[in-house]
Amino acid sequence: MNALNLKWFLLFLCFGSVSVFAQSNDQLARQLFEDKSFDKAVILYEELADKHPQNQEYYENYVQSLIQLNEHKKALKHIKKIGKKSANPIQFLVDECWVLSLKNDTKNESDKLFSFILEKSKNNLNVALLSADLFKYRNLSEKSIQILQQAEEVFGDNPQLSNEIALLYLENGNRLKALERYLDLMVSSNIRYEQLKQIFDTYITDSADIVSLQQLLMVKIQQYPNVPALAEWLKWTFVNLQDWDKAFIYARSLDKRLKEDGRRVYDVGILCYSNQAFTTAEKCFSYCVSLGENGNDFSRSQTFLLQSRYNRLKLQYNDSQDWSSLILECKKFIAENGPINDALPVAEILSELYVQKLKNSDSAIVVLEPFVESKFLQKSATAQAKIALADVLTISGDVWQCELLLAQVEKSFTEDNIGQTAKFKRAELSFYRGDYEWANMQLDVLKGATSRVISNDAMELSLCITDNLGVDSNYTAMNYFSKAKLYQKMMLFDSSLYYANLITVQFPSHSLGDDVLYLKAKISESRGDYERAKDLYNTLIGAYPNDILADNAYYYLAQIYQYKLNNPEKAKEAYQNLIEKHTNSIFIVDSRNQFRKLRGF
Repeated sequence: MNALNLKWFLLFLCFGSVSVFAQSNDQLARQLFEDKSFDKAVILYEELADKHPQNQEYYENYVQSLIQLNEHKKALKHIKKIGKKSANPIQFLVDECWVLSLKNDTKNESDKLFSFILEKSKNNLNVALLSADLFKYRNLSEKSIQILQQAEEVFGDNPQLSNEIALLYLENGNRLKALERYLDLMVSSNIRYEQLKQIFDTYITDSADIVSLQQLLMVKIQQYPNVPALAEWLKWTFVNLQDWDKAFIYARSLDKRLKEDGRRVYDVGILCYSNQAFTTAEKCFSYCVSLGENGNDFSRSQTFLLQSRYNRLKLQYNDSQDWSSLILECKKFIAENGPINDALPVAEILSELYVQKLKNSDSAIVVLEPFVESKFLQKSATAQAKIALADVLTISGDVWQCELLLAQVEKSFTEDNIGQTAKFKRAELSFYRGDYEWANMQLDVLKGATSRVISNDAMELSLCITDNLGVDSNYTAMNYFSKAKLYQKMMLFDSSLYYANLITVQFPSHSLGDDVLYLKAKISESRGDYERAKDLYNTLIGAYPNDILADNAYYYLAQIYQYKLNNPEKAKEAYQNLIEKHTNSIFIVDSRNQFRKLRGF
């Protein structure tokens, strides 16, 4: 047997499969390396690396295999051999330094070689950047930092060098040093907010880091009050910590200094509004409105101001005078602006107030009808006005006119969220009438709706129908429940409770038990009886912990504790239960945000 045949025979014995002969050496070597069979991979890579010294994959995998096998001397020998033949030996000097640093008995040699690389990098910025990058690749970022800091001493302040050092600090977990460097960059090189946003959003996510950044910014702003990026980042810290009042104060300060007519404050107001910080949202939009018609988006600022006030009042204890004042402000805004796009949300608020606070559906209809008939609204706004009017007509008992409006919206916006909303409300109307089969057909379609809210609502109502009709086709309990839901919608709560109680008395073990408890809890909330609502939600959770309504119960229980009963600890507990037990809940995102806020981050 000649030498070549002997080699392949030994490989065959080593790998235990004739499939060796069906694969090229590099494919087999790569597979063995990926399988961590380094003792076998190294045999193939030795030959491949010798035959193809320029191939980076062969070089890298051969050296890594040798290191895994603790053959550091052999790895160093190969690195030196390839480095001597290279026109650019810096990579191989760095790799030699790296391999030497891996063993205690060669660390002194590694330090000497690193000093040599430092010297070679001293007067050549490109070599310094390349060396630093190579050390970073070998997870020797401290050496990368030393090289770049030396380059700074030689070449002076350089945004590229400073940014590279800051990134290395971030990746090493030394965030404070990184943040100090970035703040210096903002001052020395006028680095704008937008240039750093992606980096900060990626690396500065822990609340402790954000607090550290905030403290550094406070000091820096005192020294350099005219650097806009510092104030921008201070606002960013307040927003990320949800310290909304301070975010407003600094946004307003920056807005005044830069004479931007409320744009920044408006943006903070939108953030506050979307995070349910309605009190601060009011302050933001009040400031924007105070700037007059020359300010940023005056009409929309007025709209958001009234929406913020409405939502704040809903969450807080308040008296009838608060609501009366809001009604007057909404009426004034609509009278001054007429039925236009920006006035529609205010009209919806006013119609809700007429219905809920004054029990006056007729006045609510009078408010909304001009928006349905207006030629100045966008098509989508007209559709939204029709849906709002349909809701009021349902409450007033005009179900047929309500269905006509919803059918018009559904037909015009078949594939859009607003059309799906109309379709769901039509399915609800069918449910109220006891036409369960048709309602369920529509709901099945809506389970795949693009809006998660609509999809979730459709799933809940569909399950209510399919789970509770019963195999004996006895629809009596469901008919009672449909009537109870309709009367709840019409805010005829006594009638709603009458039919809900009929279910409890006549069908004590019916599967509608959880739905009845949930309905009674929502009615108690609507009446302001929060203690009763709390007890009902707790009963539902205890009796039906795995039901589709359990996450709803946890969420609204938490909201009652947080906003109505002033019991943050109980609210936190309810949010935590929802987060841990109902990970796919539609309320999960807001529950996490509220939990962090109550916990104090």
